Amino acid sequence: MSTESKTRGPEEQYLNQSARPTAVSRYDLVLAVIPLAFLLAAAASGVLGVSLSTALAVGSLLGIAVLADALFLHPPTGGGPTN
Repeated sequence: MSTESKTRGPEEQYLNQSARPTAVSRYDLVLAVIPLAFLLAAAASGVLGVSLSTALAVGSLLGIAVLADALFLHPPTGGGPTN
């Protein structure tokens, strides 16, 4: 029998963490809205008969607005993730 204490490596610590997802943050939503704006613009192009380039331009403006809000108007604080 060994009396040495075992220490776990980073790989084992990662495997032992809970697989339950944490709460969705504001910045997760920002990352979801950007491609969603392009998908909605492409769908609106087909439904409304607007040219695809015009619809994607409007979708990109929405994506830029969301990104500017997340980066400049409500920037991340130094808190970091909480576990």
